[in-house]
Formats: sequence, C-alpha cells, structure tokens
Amino acid sequence: MVGSRDEPREAAPPLTPEPIRPSLYPRFLSLVTPLVVEPLVGAHYLSTARWLPEFFSWPEERRRAWQERRFREVLRHGAASVPFYRRLLRDDVGDVTLTDLPIVDKATMRADMDAFRSEGWQHMPHLYKRTSGTSGDPWAYPLDKAAWAHQYGAAIHFWERTGYRYGERMVMLGSPPSLVPDATSWKARLRSRFERRVVSLAGVDAGPAASARRAEQAGQAGAALWYGYPSIVAAMADAVAERSLEVTPPRAIITTSEMLLPTWRRRIEEVFGVPLFDEYGCNDGGTLSLSCAAGRYHLAENVSIVEVVDGDSACPPGTEGDVVVTNLHARVMPFLRYRVGDRAVLGEGRCPCGVGGATLQRLVGREADQLQLPDGRVLSPQALWSIFKTTPHVRGWQVVQPKLDRVTVRLDVERGFDAVEEERITRSFQGHCGAGVQVETTTGEAIERTAAAKHKLVVRLFE
Repeated sequence: MVGSRDEPREAAPPLTPEPIRPSLYPRFLSLVTPLVVEPLVGAHYLSTARWLPEFFSWPEERRRAWQERRFREVLRHGAASVPFYRRLLRDDVGDVTLTDLPIVDKATMRADMDAFRSEGWQHMPHLYKRTSGTSGDPWAYPLDKAAWAHQYGAAIHFWERTGYRYGERMVMLGSPPSLVPDATSWKARLRSRFERRVVSLAGVDAGPAASARRAEQAGQAGAALWYGYPSIVAAMADAVAERSLEVTPPRAIITTSEMLLPTWRRRIEEVFGVPLFDEYGCNDGGTLSLSCAAGRYHLAENVSIVEVVDGDSACPPGTEGDVVVTNLHARVMPFLRYRVGDRAVLGEGRCPCGVGGATLQRLVGREADQLQLPDGRVLSPQALWSIFKTTPHVRGWQVVQPKLDRVTVRLDVERGFDAVEEERITRSFQGHCGAGVQVETTTGEAIERTAAAKHKLVVRLFE
C-alpha cells in the first residue's frame, strides 16, 4: 500500500540554455590531434571522423561495395590466421558470403579465446576493451586500434550532428563504457585532457540530493554536450524541477547505455528544453548509432554490417529479431556475425528525416532483460512501456522476477502517487503477464543499479 503524499508539483518551465561563447580551442584541437595526438595513440580517430561526412554522402551502392571489400579483407585474414575460421574455411574464402558464416556469441568466443584470436595477436596494434557487465557477465577482449578508431570516429561524427564541436566541453553522466574502460592508460588520460571532458559525479546514487548536486555541477561546467545514462539525466531533471534550481543546460543531450523510456525522454525535454538524442552501440562486436528527429537510429556503416535475425534467418524490415554484427576492421580478434544480445527492428527504406543510410526502426532491449512467463511467452521491457503512459507520478520502475510465476514491480514515485494509480499498474501488469503470475507492486524497495551504475528495467533471478 502507498502512504499519504503531498499534491503533485506544477511543471517547471523549461530552462533556457545560455549561449556558449565561441572558442578557438575546437579549431586548435582539430589541427593538433592528427599531427600529435593520433600518432601518440596510434589510431586515426579524428581523421576518420572528418572523412565520414564524405562517406555518408556516397550513394548506397558505393557504401555497400566499400563494406564488402572490408568484409572480405577481414574474412581472408581470418581464414589465414584465426584458428576457428581457418578450420571452417580451410584457407579458401572463395565465394563465401556473409550469411554463409555461422553466428557466434560471447559464450562461444569466451569458451575458447585462443581459437578466435589471431596468431601473433600480441604483436598487432590493439587495446583492451571491457563490456560493462549489464548482463551480469563482463568481458575483456582485445580490439584493433583501427577498429577502435572507426568506432570512436563515428561517435565524434554523430555527436557533431547534434551541434557539438569536437574540443568543446562535454559532461559525462554515469560511466558510459564507450568512454571510460581504457581510461587507466596514460594515452587515454592525455586524450581525455585534450578533449576537455568532464566527469560529473559518476556513481550509482540517483537520489534527489545527489541528482541535484550532479545537475548543478553539470550546469556550472559550461558544457556544450551532456552525455550519459538516461536514468541519471531523468533523475537530474526531477531534482531541478522539484527544487526549482537554476541550472544552465547544454546545447544538446545524448543518452546512452540504457533503454530511453518515453517518460524519461518527456521529463528531460520538458525541464532542460534542449534537443535530446539517444545513442545505441556495442563495444564488443562494434556497432554504433544515433537517433534522429524521426525516431530511427542511424547506423555507423563505416564500423560494421548490422543484421537482424530470427535464429539463422534474416528478419525483414519491421520485424523484431536479434542484432548480429560484423566488424569491418577487427582482425586481432574478428567479430564475424556476432550476436550481441540485443533485440531490434530494422528500418525500411529511406528514413523520413531525409538522411540516407541503414537504420534501426526501434530498439527492443537485451535478451537477458525479458520476462519469461509460464505459458511460454516472453515480454520485453518495451512491451511494458504502455503501462506507464497513464501513470504521471511514476519516475522510474524496475521489474524483479524471482520465479517464473512471480513478479515484483518496484516503483520510484513522486508526490501525488496514490492507491488508485498503484492499483491501475497492478491490473495492467496482471493483464500482460496472465492469471498464472502473481504480481506485486512496491514503493518501499530501491531500484537497484549494476556495478556500472546502469538502471536495469528487468531483473530475472533464475535461469
């Protein structure tokens, strides 16, 4: 049951971003990085970013031909130097096509890393990347510097689509794995200092007091871009509105690493009043995308080929399936038709926003974040979003499934939440899950975060 609460607050007017004073530093950094930083790091990431506008302007046939050439180079390398693919292909790629290759996943590759790493990989230019462990299974693996340069270059290119300029101040909110896992090396620290990046209170505390401090520090940084977890930014928006704080917002906000709930998007946009973009990507495998005004996710086709499959069969555009990625530059440890563990829907035809290239129509979530029901059905977090369209006092939620026939819905609520709203949520969940599942709601349990401070929407406690 829910105790008595105050009346709901009135919506605060959106904040108005103050003009960010023009700076010569982005121009300086763009000149210095290719001459000094890239040779030190050993990766041409900014040069790649500067080439990408030309790449994305190519006709689709030219981009596909470029991808095919890169794929065949990686395939030939795998057949010659990677034990798994040498046994599979017998050193003869011939007319082998992408879909002739088997789909692999993290478990397959981790079970025999030596089979998937190139012979002599220790002497190839590479760095170590680490997954965030959202699925409960973190993984460290070697990645070619060339592959990293294409992915990070694509990230810079996408960020600049929002109006940000490389070298302007950026605030990180949370610990996005795309930016921090290699931050222990002196080269990464040097690059970070050159980029003038600011980490603002990374951590698991998303309570009102911590969120208010985080918002004030982010505003004081004078950043052009905020980049981080949507749950963290949404909590900041709530704290700013509830406390009537004066916070200078950035020019744009990019959320990443978590599913962006519609309620979070609405609160962030209402409070901060700046464009909000959502980024989807996977370090392992290598894929990156950024949402547009039409709601689709534009894929970085210079990084990888992205498929959506059901089993081993390709899903047509508009049909949900598993995301499978082929990295076009990874040779130290090739990722060829790698199932990343996410589910999505391919976009059909040219995006309504007018920008060409392959897109994902929508994201569904991680396979590990799905509810399994006694009748054999599976519910993704996205299937549950509709429940919260009519619950204006719910700031966040998390579904815990300790057993197949039991579900507990943890609710983070604000003033004005009452028993009627709670009962509506319970009935809606019961309708989705069926009579064979016991559904409970609670406002007394904190929403748990992972070690990487991510907000998991579904926590399943059984295999």
